[in-house]
Amino acid sequence: PNTRPVVDTAALVTSLQKRAEEAAVMHIRIIGAVTKNQEGKELAELGDMVEAGAVAFSDDGHFDPSAKVLLSAYDYLAPFDKAIINHEEDTSLVEEGAMNEGHRSAMLGIKGRPIVAEDIAVARDIMLAEYAGAHVHVAHISSARAVQLVREAKARGVHVTTEVTPHHLTMTEDCVDPTDSSTKVNPPLRTEKDTAAMLAGLLDGTIDMVVTDHSPHAREEKDREYIYAPSGFPGLETALGVLMTELVHTGKLPLETLIERMTYAPARVFHLDAGTLREGAPADVTVIDPDCVWTVDEKKFYTRGSHSPFVGRELRGKAVLTVVDGNIVMKDGVITI
Repeated sequence: PNTRPVVDTAALVTSLQKRAEEAAVMHIRIIGAVTKNQEGKELAELGDMVEAGAVAFSDDGHFDPSAKVLLSAYDYLAPFDKAIINHEEDTSLVEEGAMNEGHRSAMLGIKGRPIVAEDIAVARDIMLAEYAGAHVHVAHISSARAVQLVREAKARGVHVTTEVTPHHLTMTEDCVDPTDSSTKVNPPLRTEKDTAAMLAGLLDGTIDMVVTDHSPHAREEKDREYIYAPSGFPGLETALGVLMTELVHTGKLPLETLIERMTYAPARVFHLDAGTLREGAPADVTVIDPDCVWTVDEKKFYTRGSHSPFVGRELRGKAVLTVVDGNIVMKDGVITI
């Protein structure tokens, strides 16, 4: 839903699906906005968007400050069993913050985003979803305490799921360089303690899936002072290689677990007929070479915004062939259709 216009009506869901079917080389699922124009004041056309094919709902990057509005959304969507995907940072605590608040931010002189902003938001949204009997999906979790909150909620039967990004699994606030805004992302890179908690949560099933949080920006936007640059960077081209290099080949994460968390798990969480090789399922397959050594080269990105903190890194593990609906759409890094 981080599009212009915001996808907050059934007509826009239908229009976007049609464009995707005509132009995309892969399957694209539509996520509708929770509130009109993502303003957090009035519910969008939730039921109509479900009927039009929206698979979930989110105000993407916007923390909905009104618990009343969000509870209404949970109440409305509970019978449809559609998730609300929430960016979990209390806006009132993170305004103007550019990195994780702590010793590192103080040393660099950069205003921080306190980790408690995420913890408070996760706790609130779990409680609202529990009260409504609805499904909350915590986007790009990054706090050790938030992971524990999700773990405890799952244990008592709350319908809560969550995801983690490659950067929150493998990078910390120590990677922040005030002269290079490529590491600026929301939620921000955290501490080693938090990174360890992300891996533990992924291993024990508290964290359901790995996602890219693909958020590219034009180079002229990112080539600004750290505090003024937009947050986010591309993740599609680097996610698998980073995770294979940092976690699988180091023995921290079984390859089978990584594959499950990037394929079957997302499909299961959002009720999609995907992520499986069972007979009769869509013929969507990615072939990987786990030992392919390659260097991240932004000039080879298909992503329009290529300002990535992984540029220049040597990685081991790469997707070499992608099949969609039985058709080869990518081979050796080149889109073929």
